[in-house]
Amino acid sequence: MKQIFDFDNITLIPRFSVTETRSDCNVKCKFGDYDFNLPVVPANMESIIDVKLAKKLAKNGYFYILHRFNIDQIKFIKHMKKLNLISSISVGVNQDSYELIDKLELMDLIPDFITIDIAHGHSIKMMKMIQHVKNKMPNVFLIGGNVSTPDAVIDLESWGCDAVKCGIGGGSACTTYHSTGFGNRGWQASMIEECVNVAKKPIIADGSIKQHCDIVKSLVLGASMVMIGGMLSGYKDSPGKKIKNNLDGNSYK
Repeated sequence: MKQIFDFDNITLIPRFSVTETRSDCNVKCKFGDYDFNLPVVPANMESIIDVKLAKKLAKNGYFYILHRFNIDQIKFIKHMKKLNLISSISVGVNQDSYELIDKLELMDLIPDFITIDIAHGHSIKMMKMIQHVKNKMPNVFLIGGNVSTPDAVIDLESWGCDAVKCGIGGGSACTTYHSTGFGNRGWQASMIEECVNVAKKPIIADGSIKQHCDIVKSLVLGASMVMIGGMLSGYKDSPGKKIKNNLDGNSYK
């Protein structure tokens, strides 16, 4: 019988440590052809990351995925390449995304990372977009998602993905579960383990991160990167709209 569990059902067992101080720990990770300072990436949502923050993260050695809404992707990639910074964008699966990929290929403006980002990644539209991107840009590091089953991971890898983003409906701001009933809400941890067990390429665990220890648990379960949204949404660097509460005088996002 399938075992279902989430982060709250897991306690990591401590072992003998040779580390004398936390500053000795190296949390850098390799993703694609690049080394990053943390195996953590902000969610590619409008309220979490914008061009300004993407540039700041890239300058300081952190991975990012820029969202795909109301963004001039061509201008952004040109700007990042001019600064000699990694370019990491998101696309969808509709005609505008096909046209963008075609334009970038004609301009010889190939980003370092492309994420095909849709709510249900285990689909024929995802397959066709993966094949189109890899046909136009065979050397780009391609991330596909989101999915939540081992079968989906196997398929996306076989279609050409270099990494798969796993997690549907688990995020605090995600409307997929409430709208459709589909997802893996309540069993993100066991989903990560199942997907990692069949994956031959990196897995990005996306969603359900409520505490810092959930990041650690995702990595222990085998994720290469962990995507977080709500945990970053209130930071002054995040692009969310700031609202001042007249009752307590505090600012919120």
